[in-house]
Amino acid sequence: MSVFLDSGLFYALQNERATRHKAAKAAFESVLSSEYGRVFTSDYVFDETVTLVRTRTGSYDEAKQVADRILGRGPFPSAIDFLVTDRADFERAVEAFNRYHDHDLSFTDATTIALVEARDIDHVLAFDDDFDGIVDRLDPVELA
Repeated sequence: MSVFLDSGLFYALQNERATRHKAAKAAFESVLSSEYGRVFTSDYVFDETVTLVRTRTGSYDEAKQVADRILGRGPFPSAIDFLVTDRADFERAVEAFNRYHDHDLSFTDATTIALVEARDIDHVLAFDDDFDGIVDRLDPVELA
């Protein structure tokens, strides 16, 4: 079993003022307990998350902390397999972005779909219901 972590989860986990913080924290703890097997995220999710945290909180320290959490640096366990998108992944993401034009997907979401499909990752842990009908999404609220 395996699970891919989306940026919304990391954002809500980092921002204690976020309405979904408690759900994100409970879901993240569940994932880290190996209940869902291998845990993945990607360079695109990293970029989106760090940018979102920096923009919404206005804090470099908050952005650095979420970056360290994703990368498993400092006080954070290295529990996440970090996928770096290559040219073939990028082309699959472009294809997914075009194929699912009727969903409200960001290009980062399309990259997630491409990575999940290419690497046979079982689930995407995401608040974002735009993944529904494309990949098997786990809703952090339901795991909390």
